[in-house]
Amino acid sequence: MASDKQVSLAMPSSSPPIISIGVPVYNGSRFLRGALESFLGQSFSDIELIISDNASTDDTEDICRELAMRDARIRYVRQAVNIGAMRNWNFVAKQARGQYFKWSSANDYCAPDMLARCLAAMEPDPRIVLCFPRTCLVDQENGSLTDYEEDIELMEDSPYERFGKIRRTLKLNNAMLGLIRTDSLIRTRLNRVYPGGDMVLMAELALLGRFLLLPEILLYRRIGQETSSNRLSPEEERVWLDPLRTSASRSPLLSLHLGYIGTALRAPINLSEKLKTLRSALRSAAWDREKIYSELRRAQK
Repeated sequence: MASDKQVSLAMPSSSPPIISIGVPVYNGSRFLRGALESFLGQSFSDIELIISDNASTDDTEDICRELAMRDARIRYVRQAVNIGAMRNWNFVAKQARGQYFKWSSANDYCAPDMLARCLAAMEPDPRIVLCFPRTCLVDQENGSLTDYEEDIELMEDSPYERFGKIRRTLKLNNAMLGLIRTDSLIRTRLNRVYPGGDMVLMAELALLGRFLLLPEILLYRRIGQETSSNRLSPEEERVWLDPLRTSASRSPLLSLHLGYIGTALRAPINLSEKLKTLRSALRSAAWDREKIYSELRRAQK
């Protein structure tokens, strides 16, 4: 049932849940039901499931409405137009009412005790702002491809050290699909609407606290032709992120570095840590100056 305005199904209950789960989706009907049911079947059940349908043209709406009618924990919102991938991810985060928040794509799923395990690890230690398990990469038919071995843990005391480590070593951003303290997340600027904007968010969270990696494989991410934005050209990726072209940048790399620099400047950390973090961000931008100049020159042609 398409609409020319944003529509919402189900009002939030009067008492907020412990965990909010945000699922941004666009034409994700093939794997959506399995993703949603993996959350509805969690051993920890005090959740709300916020789905933002980015004006899908497939069966996404029908699936969401069917499940929302069966389970009152689902809040389904359909956007009037495609607002872009990152704005849709940010939208579900802004709707969260729980003490903890988790993002999920419509392609991935998790083990039944993922939320319970992450919550149990975080509750005793307020220094941990994000907890996530090890990840298994699966194919389009749920066949295991590989256990991902490059997830990183950030348990250092120093915000500067955590900032540097995540920038040097973060590759596949599985951490973003972990459990996050909502009060920490709302202190950030969420996902930026340019390539790599999710990495800036992770660096911003790293300045606020520690990332704990659980040893068990509890998260399953789908990798393939239908699910990977890495297969897009730079121009296709910009359209995917921002189809409305409201924040077009002539140099995505410059935007990325400015994001890191701004994050360092705004971080609520002591002056010594802030200066070291800012120096690191400025040095990285200087190293990439020729690439930035090249992007700017191409944009002028």
